[in-house]
Amino acid sequence: MRKIWNTNNSKVANKGNPFHLKLNLREKIIVALLFSAASVAIIVSAAIIYTLAEGSFSFFTAPEVNILEFFTGSRWVPSGSEPSFGILPLLAGTTLIAGGALLIGAPVGIASALFLSEFAGKRLRSILKPIIEVLAGIPSIVYGFFALLFISPILRECFGASYFNASSAIIVIAIMVLPIIVSISDDAMKAVPNHLRESSRALGATKWETSTKVVIPAASSGITASILLGLARALGETMVVTLAAGSVARLTLNPLEEVQTMTAYIAQVATGDIPPGVAVSAAFAVGLVLFMITYTVNTIAGRIVVRIKTGTTAKGKKLRHNENKLIVTISRFIGYISGSIVKITYNVKIKLKFIKNKIIKTKTLTLGRRYRKERIGVTAIGMCLVIVSIFLVLLLSNIITEGIGGINGNFLTSFPSYRPSKAGIFPVIMGSVYLMLLTMLFAAPLGVGAAVYLNEFAKDTRYTRFLRRIIQNLAGVPSIVFGLMGLAIFVRLFDFGPSLLSGSLTLTIMVLPIIVVTTEEALKSVPHGFREAARGVGSTKWQTVRHHVLPNATPGILTGIILSLSRAIGETAPILFIGAVFAKTAPSGVFDGFLALPLTIFFWTRHPKAEFHTLAASTILVLLVILLSMNIVAIIIRQRAQARREW
Repeated sequence: MRKIWNTNNSKVANKGNPFHLKLNLREKIIVALLFSAASVAIIVSAAIIYTLAEGSFSFFTAPEVNILEFFTGSRWVPSGSEPSFGILPLLAGTTLIAGGALLIGAPVGIASALFLSEFAGKRLRSILKPIIEVLAGIPSIVYGFFALLFISPILRECFGASYFNASSAIIVIAIMVLPIIVSISDDAMKAVPNHLRESSRALGATKWETSTKVVIPAASSGITASILLGLARALGETMVVTLAAGSVARLTLNPLEEVQTMTAYIAQVATGDIPPGVAVSAAFAVGLVLFMITYTVNTIAGRIVVRIKTGTTAKGKKLRHNENKLIVTISRFIGYISGSIVKITYNVKIKLKFIKNKIIKTKTLTLGRRYRKERIGVTAIGMCLVIVSIFLVLLLSNIITEGIGGINGNFLTSFPSYRPSKAGIFPVIMGSVYLMLLTMLFAAPLGVGAAVYLNEFAKDTRYTRFLRRIIQNLAGVPSIVFGLMGLAIFVRLFDFGPSLLSGSLTLTIMVLPIIVVTTEEALKSVPHGFREAARGVGSTKWQTVRHHVLPNATPGILTGIILSLSRAIGETAPILFIGAVFAKTAPSGVFDGFLALPLTIFFWTRHPKAEFHTLAASTILVLLVILLSMNIVAIIIRQRAQARREW
């Protein structure tokens, strides 16, 4: 035995040691493949930056373009004898719609989250929470259809708005950002320790006073992050602004007028409404500006979310003294603006209170009045969820009323036609199914492999933290930017053309961060004791993951994949550059052109004939049925897994 444990002769010792593990080449190769899958996110980010930079370079080097005028000019006329490329009108339209949507969505979302977190019982919460989830699952093209054909006519009749106007887009996008704001704000409020509530109630505060003066201030970081993520979502929205807001870039803040946003201009290039030349290259420069804005907003929001979850930053306490200068500057600027607003509001409030005391005699705030104030407050925030529910009912009822009559056997089995009475969507359905299956074939192995590496094998290094930040930021990239990248990389560079393969690869890149995040959550839900028990009986790390972790996390992984694919099948902007508008047959190979349900809805909604609007509504119903079926499958998988779970 002495010879076995002799440290001077390691070869002899290892040969006689029954617990020594030999180099497992197979496991090393598997870990290397998982590492490669995780590193795809960096390649994708580099491809996006390359695409935008290369296209922007060709735009800025054109003789018709002046860089200074691009950033400071107030005229955006991309075509004509005297083109002008001043991005301020596009920025104004984007700011008007995103800012207006946030002014509506943020208060309603925070109020809804407060009601769900502090006042709704379990039974009521189980009813209201699915409403928010349904809103999150409705594709943006459906919101655009509703904005153009339902909300815009009301605004035209009541307020004299133009046919295309910013107001309809603002209202609809405000509803679209609600699920983000409600979900994150609700989580932030739930994370507030209960002892703070109990201490406040013990001092005599009502539940309303505790919620507004203790819970909301304590959850302010999470609420701020939800607003920033909602802002990034509003900035990157494409279909609603393309259909409802218009295509005339003008420097105005009047919401009743027609405006154009940055994403709408890129979509206009994708649909072929812009003639070839410098105006097409301008889409890449606009996309670069949009990417930088959304990247900054998502980075700030991501830092806040990480601090909420961990109590510190991703890199630990040292990062507090080493913050990114740009983020610090922006944060201080926002803090300065917020402080100024609070100070002005406080001074106005003091003056109004002084005037009120002069006019009427101040009454004592009795306990009865405090409880009356609570009832009024709870009713007010509850009404926010009622308004959201009414909006959802109006949206679904309008689509069902418009489209249910057009669904029949002929519509589902016929081919697209310029004659509404003979138009069908059979190739469209098949194109969407093929696109979804091919996307799953590419995205599922990459996403699951990346999540397994990050959760089970990766160490806490700079590279790992950088990789996580890249994946987080990819989730916030506007979908139209993925379309630009797909056009430049897959269609042109790899010469795949506008084919099913190019479309599926573009959607794969878009849904990859979603699969990674959901798979990681499923892996984290597996108790750590399973891993320790497997390693304790001699299993290698990969054997532990393969035979114990992955089988127990499979239901959660499948749920995440299904939900990510349901988002992919409802996306329009990423495949706007790639889909074949005039395809009449279903694709027979991966290099064939294709039509998809969202694309068909988009082009039929833009058609001037009302008959095509009815066809668009019928197609929306088919799309919603497919999405509903996929979500039901995901719910069944999740419920069965929870019922069988023994931990």
